[in-house]
Amino acid sequence: MQTVNKFTLKKILILICSLAVSLTIILSIYSHNANAQEPYRPSQDTAAPLKGLVEVKMTVIAVDPIKNELEARLQFELKGIYKKGPTYPAQDLLMTVNGANVQDSEITFKEGKPMIVPALKFNLVKGKINNYPFDRHIAKVAISIDPLPSIGKKFAPFELNPVPLEFNFHADVPGFDISYKPMEENSSIFIYIDVSATRSIPVKFFALVIIVIMWVLSIMALLLALKVMKSGKLPEVGMLSWTGVMLFAFPAIRNAQPGVPPVGTASDFLSFFWTEIIVVVALVIIGSCWLQRYHPPSE
Repeated sequence: MQTVNKFTLKKILILICSLAVSLTIILSIYSHNANAQEPYRPSQDTAAPLKGLVEVKMTVIAVDPIKNELEARLQFELKGIYKKGPTYPAQDLLMTVNGANVQDSEITFKEGKPMIVPALKFNLVKGKINNYPFDRHIAKVAISIDPLPSIGKKFAPFELNPVPLEFNFHADVPGFDISYKPMEENSSIFIYIDVSATRSIPVKFFALVIIVIMWVLSIMALLLALKVMKSGKLPEVGMLSWTGVMLFAFPAIRNAQPGVPPVGTASDFLSFFWTEIIVVVALVIIGSCWLQRYHPPSE
């Protein structure tokens, strides 16, 4: 009996080690390190003229793949002829941006008024949330600023050419690695970038740990059920309780994954669906053995 127990323990240890190795391999394959966020530098032929420019600072504050949205804040710093104050333009400016919550995609900044805009929301145009925790989402951001003729002034303070832009990007959203990539159309007067968001390494690791935990517990329940079936003895009530609790605990364990979408993701097909089936089979085996072998005491 002792030899059998040692052999069973050895198999369980081998199984756990195999799952750990598989987890490491999967994580190394699907891990996505954030690209270095290099500052935007316009090419020499389109470099901003020395007379002035507007520095656009974009900070990503939230990513919601379920709502298919990326939320960001824009801050501005004026330089040269465009500056009347730190964020006060010397002339009316019109910003065109593809924000989903911007009416007509246009925001007007009045002369001498601070350039303040609400948080902008951009649609995630690429990415499948059902690939969690290996999903990757992309939002396209397009920004340009043009001067408007000053009403009531005989002469505009400068020509009505597109405003030269300088772009800075920042992102620090828990649970996501966020980076950006300038597109071909990107220039010194037109910001056009792809913002990419993937789950961070800690999120992927924790999700895979949850997957391993559910597999280990379900396999233990199945081995226990098979042992009870072969023993010919009456199973203890505690075995039924433990297996039954596990059946209803797995959904809570599954939902403990950070930022997990509703049921139907890749992680569910890797573990949740199959482990629930295994636990149900184990519960049926133990319950059947108990019903067959239980003999109520005679009065």
